[in-house]
Amino acid sequence: MPRVIFFGSPEFALPSLEALIPTEFCPEFVVTQPDRPAGRGRNSKPTAVRALAEQNGLAVRVISSFKGEGAVETLTSSGADFFVVVAFGLIFPEKMLRIPSKEPVNLHASLLPAYRGASPVNMAIKDGMAFTGVSTMRMVKELDAGPVFMQAVEPVDPMEDAGSLSSRLAQKGAGLLLKTLRGIEAGILSPVEQPQEGSSTVGLLKKEDGSIPWEKNALEVHNHIRGMNPWPGSHTSYQGEYIKIHGAEPLDLIPRGADPGQILSAAGNSLVVACGSGAVRVTRVQVRGKKAMDAEDFMRGYRLEEGGIFGKETR
Repeated sequence: MPRVIFFGSPEFALPSLEALIPTEFCPEFVVTQPDRPAGRGRNSKPTAVRALAEQNGLAVRVISSFKGEGAVETLTSSGADFFVVVAFGLIFPEKMLRIPSKEPVNLHASLLPAYRGASPVNMAIKDGMAFTGVSTMRMVKELDAGPVFMQAVEPVDPMEDAGSLSSRLAQKGAGLLLKTLRGIEAGILSPVEQPQEGSSTVGLLKKEDGSIPWEKNALEVHNHIRGMNPWPGSHTSYQGEYIKIHGAEPLDLIPRGADPGQILSAAGNSLVVACGSGAVRVTRVQVRGKKAMDAEDFMRGYRLEEGGIFGKETR
């Protein structure tokens, strides 16, 4: 049986690990990042991958960097045939990619060469893409630039957010990853170099990236809101209060004389906000310290005035 080392950290990697465990590619051990503070109490919590691995009796190695000799020695002496990497969160030095005897394989949540980098799902939605997908590739020194083994296309619902799309891509990617490994092991699958045309790179999102650009047109605002949810969260402010917008929909409406971010309607279940061009109906809202709620429930307990302005917030 091939010797596999699995690298992963967040929930996106779970379906892939689950798919490998009952097969001939069950990992010798799993490598993940250190525990992180989480929740309101900021208590230390293991990565999703570590929790799943330990539940299944797999050995776990925790590393925060490839610079330490311990990590290098552990991986060099592993006798690995495959490195399998799914949303691990660290960039591999070139010398590490030479360790596996067969392939270092990465699952990436885009149709490469588009959306290389850390936030492919968010940016595909923010850009209003009608479809995206997953790719398996041979890892190389350059970020997400290696030759591609296999790809699978996934349609994007125009109302879904990054969270729901990411979950589907994780499931689709798990099946594609297993097919890729079996194809390589059987000697019937070779990677193809990525074309230069259509390449793009996206960085790691920061909290301030979620600030809603009301000055853009309604469709762009709608896509921004769903692309930034659940992380870093689309947010704005009203009279100094930080507000998250969890859902909205573009309207066939042309407000006249309204400023971007201006509230056009705040009655019943209708919370309508002007954009640079057009308007959106906000459907789900959250204020600091409270749970998310439908706009109608929100407006029962939170006074908004027509003509008031939602502004940018970066706190």
